Amino acid sequence: MTIKEIIDYGGTLVFDPLETTLTPDDFLIKYGEIVNGICLVAKSEFGTTYYPSGTAPADERFSQTFAAFAQVATDLGITTYAMIHGNKDSFFSRDPNFQMKKSGGRQIEHYVCPNQNGYWQYMGEIASEIAKHTEVSGIIIKDFLYPRDTSCFCDHCKRTFASDTNYHSRDFTLENLKQDGKINDWNTKRLETIRDFSKTVVNRIHKEKKLDVMTEILLDPKTDFFDGASNHFGQDLNYISQAVSHVLLHIYPWSDFPKTETELNKFYDEIKPKLSKLAEMENSLYIWGLDLEKYPIARQIQDTLGSRNIFFTEGNPPSYPDRRSLHLELGV
Repeated sequence: MTIKEIIDYGGTLVFDPLETTLTPDDFLIKYGEIVNGICLVAKSEFGTTYYPSGTAPADERFSQTFAAFAQVATDLGITTYAMIHGNKDSFFSRDPNFQMKKSGGRQIEHYVCPNQNGYWQYMGEIASEIAKHTEVSGIIIKDFLYPRDTSCFCDHCKRTFASDTNYHSRDFTLENLKQDGKINDWNTKRLETIRDFSKTVVNRIHKEKKLDVMTEILLDPKTDFFDGASNHFGQDLNYISQAVSHVLLHIYPWSDFPKTETELNKFYDEIKPKLSKLAEMENSLYIWGLDLEKYPIARQIQDTLGSRNIFFTEGNPPSYPDRRSLHLELGV
């Protein structure tokens, strides 16, 4: 099964000009007759936009790609989504006041602390531009997260937590919180932060248009599926459902896709406690490197979860090795 066949069966390709050799014209010539939907990256993980933004720096190589492609796709009747990368933002993370820090104080490069109202407003403005100036059907908010439970321990996060909870110290580590019995309070604060970050951006979008908005949850066996998404990344289904009614389930980003019914049943066993909550809202799937081998399993998962769409990429992003090492704490 080729990419063309996956599209023909209803898969929605995520198009990032940095990750493909195809131009928008090439894509439409090759797939235009069969494609029903497309997801176009509008803000990259490097913090640059693929349209002439009045808020964020535009990538000079692709400064017209998103807007031009979105217009042509809309004119052709293709359902078009925009994707914006959140606080994985290499540009904004250069500012020392917004840098994310690990427990112990070391900077996590390329990530912005999500507990920053100024950055929420910045992301909201970018999302608002997209909603206002393009005819997209929805916006996917990706990378709104903490990359691991060891973050964020910047001065701002520590000060606000100490003030909000009357904690005795404003200079502490993850181990201090565990020893002092404050870890549950700390984790709750992280879940509230990602929820409120999402709410701010969603509200700015809906102020312009009532678009379909999705936020991502990373689900992988190496990070304990939904439990790990909550404990490590601050992406908790119950909290996120307070911000959006459509969630993007990014499945198996770090691990091999299930190949047998036994492996697939293990996945269903893990997510079973969340099925009732998922039934209350919409969900779609997101899969890196979807191919012939993975697609039939992906369709089974889609049918079981009642997922609206399968969003996919042709391969892993260039940042995959660093992302995997960071999210799985493999020495980065």
